[in-house]
Amino acid sequence: MKWQFEISDIPEDANFPVRGLQIMDNGVKRGPFYFRVEDIIQALTKEPDNLHDADGEKAKEESTPVLPVGTVRYSTNKTGSKHRITMVMDKKMWDIRYFDNEYKFYTVGFPRMIVQYLVVPVGSYYRISEMRIYAVLDDRKPISEETPLFVFPYPNVSKGNAIVCWGQNERLEIKNLVELERAFRWFVAAPFNEDHGVRTTLGINRFKTLLDRIKDQPFDDEWLMPMNKTFGQLF
Repeated sequence: MKWQFEISDIPEDANFPVRGLQIMDNGVKRGPFYFRVEDIIQALTKEPDNLHDADGEKAKEESTPVLPVGTVRYSTNKTGSKHRITMVMDKKMWDIRYFDNEYKFYTVGFPRMIVQYLVVPVGSYYRISEMRIYAVLDDRKPISEETPLFVFPYPNVSKGNAIVCWGQNERLEIKNLVELERAFRWFVAAPFNEDHGVRTTLGINRFKTLLDRIKDQPFDDEWLMPMNKTFGQLF
């Protein structure tokens, strides 16, 4: 684990101008946390009480909840009333429905994606209050602050802010954060329509027409439209 600190010339709180992120060994980021300058100086100059007591140090650590496979960043607000989990999903073929035809499925290639959830604890479970989907290049590079984002090409996702439109879907409750792996399957299982349109370099405006053009073949990154935004700008 390591820490990353930033000092803004216009801090949100002048009493706590230092912004810190906790970066776990698996790349998950926790925070942000806010500190006074003297807190940082003291932490850097103070001799650890239990320099060789690994168990003792572990007892002082704050850990994230158990997170779903593919998580690249986790953060929470200061009160713990909101959690943001950001995952990467590999390029894959999915079977989808068009409108409410329960018997006809189209096998469609999806791009590599960044899927971001905002969840709120409600009693003993979590409610998914927001889901966003962005496309990224399948270039075998790890996700970084500079990774360019692209528009999710298919319907049911706003092309401006990437927010998923769930319609009347009520299945937005999970028992723990690991179950977010299932939430994307809920999204794919819901019928696709023409809401929010399609956006690709192919220039096709209707999803049904696009389905007939690209079904049964892997997604081609040449079809992606840029958002002019990077992964780091999501935070």
